[in-house]
Amino acid sequence: MKRIVLIALLLLATIAMPAQKKNEQVHRPKVGIVLGGGGAKGASHIGALKYIEEMGIPVDYVAGTSMGSIIGGLYAMGYSPDELTKLISQLDWSVYIGNSINRPMMSEDVRQRNSTLLVNVPFSLENLVSKDSKSSFISQLPSAYVNNSSLVNLFNDLCVGYQEDMDFNDMPIPFACVATNVVTGEEVVLRSGSVPTAMRASMAIPGVFSPVEIGDMVLVDGGLVNNFPADVLRDMGADIIIGIEITKDKKLTRKDIQSLPQLLGQLVTNSTNGKRKENREMCDIRIVPDVSGFGMLSFTPDAIETLVGRGYEKAAEYHDQLEAIKQRLEKAAGGPVQKKLQAPKSLNLMENSVMISRVDINGVTEQQNSWLIRKSGLTPGTSYSKDDIENALNLFRGTGCFDEITYNVTELDSLHSDEKLADEYALSINMTPPHPHLVGLGLRYDTDEGAAILFHFGLNEKRFGGSKLSTSIKLSYNSRFNLTYTYSRASLANFSLAYDYRDEYFQFLMNDNNKTNLHAFQHKISGYISEFHLLNFNTTIGASLVSTGYDKTSMEGDGIDSIFFMANRQIMPFINLKYDNLNDAYFATHGIHATLSSHIYFEKDNPRQLPVDINYSFKAYLTPRDSRITIIPQLYGRSLFGSTMSFNIWSHAGGEIDGRHFDTQLPFIGHTQVRSIFDHSAIARCDVRINIYGKHYLTAMYNTLMELNTYGGNLGENYDKKKLYFTHGAGLKYSYKSILGPISITGQWTNLDKNIFSAYFSFGYYF
Repeated sequence: MKRIVLIALLLLATIAMPAQKKNEQVHRPKVGIVLGGGGAKGASHIGALKYIEEMGIPVDYVAGTSMGSIIGGLYAMGYSPDELTKLISQLDWSVYIGNSINRPMMSEDVRQRNSTLLVNVPFSLENLVSKDSKSSFISQLPSAYVNNSSLVNLFNDLCVGYQEDMDFNDMPIPFACVATNVVTGEEVVLRSGSVPTAMRASMAIPGVFSPVEIGDMVLVDGGLVNNFPADVLRDMGADIIIGIEITKDKKLTRKDIQSLPQLLGQLVTNSTNGKRKENREMCDIRIVPDVSGFGMLSFTPDAIETLVGRGYEKAAEYHDQLEAIKQRLEKAAGGPVQKKLQAPKSLNLMENSVMISRVDINGVTEQQNSWLIRKSGLTPGTSYSKDDIENALNLFRGTGCFDEITYNVTELDSLHSDEKLADEYALSINMTPPHPHLVGLGLRYDTDEGAAILFHFGLNEKRFGGSKLSTSIKLSYNSRFNLTYTYSRASLANFSLAYDYRDEYFQFLMNDNNKTNLHAFQHKISGYISEFHLLNFNTTIGASLVSTGYDKTSMEGDGIDSIFFMANRQIMPFINLKYDNLNDAYFATHGIHATLSSHIYFEKDNPRQLPVDINYSFKAYLTPRDSRITIIPQLYGRSLFGSTMSFNIWSHAGGEIDGRHFDTQLPFIGHTQVRSIFDHSAIARCDVRINIYGKHYLTAMYNTLMELNTYGGNLGENYDKKKLYFTHGAGLKYSYKSILGPISITGQWTNLDKNIFSAYFSFGYYF
């Protein structure tokens, strides 16, 4: 009997203990942390959170706005302050803010647009012809400088397990964040839905990041209405509120508002002053770290480390107040208190690989899906990390045929039960096509041809496949026109038909160093086949019908035999091969650019001859690790077999730009004029470029032109047959990498008979 009574008492005690513990937990005051906005300066939140944790104060609720919503959301998902510090400092924020794509992942068409056009804007003809008065070209311009796709993927990488719709009270720590509905101008408190989506909405700075649409709401940065949401914490049930705020009250002068981020920050401060004062009064403790000397975009590792340290130091100044809160909690709980997560911590895909058992691509046709899956190399049943998935997506982005590409990784439910498959996930990739048509603008000035404007217009140019039509018009002293029709099929290739016209005025350098002005005009019709999308490689096979003419009156009295400059026509079968994995079109630090091409010339006026050429070029960019110096060895060459009287088929050299006035023109540092060279010629060149500071560069250049004379007479009686001739050239160039394109000035010299020295200035992308 005593044994039965003892067992009964033990059972009652076992039941009572959890009940008592639960009762203590209910009656213990709840602690909430509110984090304000502030861009990169919000990294100081992490330091303050770390000190609060070290004090042993449990956090029951978290609320934040803008950067505070990011730090707060990740903390609420179980990330420790040390993990947050490492994460924020190691991220390359320029990639996520700039939404950039690595150049080696781009298709040839996208590279061409990015390296020639200053502005290119997609649009829809359907909207333009719509009867809706609100439909116009202006209405189709992007709503922000950065779309959300890179940030979507970043947040999804960090929030595995909390990407699907849910109640934020079910997170490891209950969470809420604030956004602004631009439709109504009202504050929106987000406490359910997708955690990554909520965080993005709260930090979507108008004009910088695209708004986030949730239902009928269009959401942007919550700092516009409530940048320090202590009232939200109170509504969640917080009894004790600890605030960490970036904004300080101070008297500003005109010098404090010089940049766009400073202006936007002050506008937000002015618009929310009233509510901020009320929310500050709700805080039991308000920690305001010293963030002087840093801006909203100070995301460098050193800056983050300093900001985190300042947040920690500022929180330490409130040690006594924090200790009082801890004692109050322990007294109410009847014993020690500690941080406890009520749900599993989020999985960080940036540091972990997961087994992907299913891959779904949404927003594409079945045929496109097949090509994308094959190209991506994503195979179900394989473990992938964030980098593996991003590499596949960069290839998709590089096609230029999708506006936004986002993905999420979710736990995979069993098809035959309610249980989840252990450690298996589904990868869902969401593709959003852009407006299909494109209009672009390019600007350039150089001392060779003056100012130039490029207009580009493309129909269906950003579609994944099918028929496409594009036209480019260059307005300058040397004008050009191109019209190209292309039919693309991912499973086959690109089939193109093009018409080109060029009207060129330029100086021609004679063998005796005398100069003459030439005027050449050319019509060319080409049909060719190229691969659809092969990374770094580009192959083109086709044929052209070319008609070239010259304005002979411009050469009268110059001593040039005009027979070489008479109008001519050729049919030219050709093949062009190119390999290009440079990391930048103009200021590459590593990679290789190599070309090889050949043409056969069927000449109407010279049917018995069949000239054939072989053209080649090679550039390698070699930068030692952590060095500011880049060494660029180069080789350019052309060999022409068979005789021809057609001036446009001859080999030429001169100027910094390959093929500037003739397709057969090799670049030569030393003079900007065009000069005819022997049929078998090569240029060996080496540049040494130094990144002086920031975007400033200085380049020393040296090249040698080697010509082999296989015949005598045509280019001067002083040339011996089968003799190798050398011409040397050198230059020094200063360049600046501006947002409008490279700005450079070059001083150059060559050892031609008169030891020519010249200068060359250019501004903007080349086209």
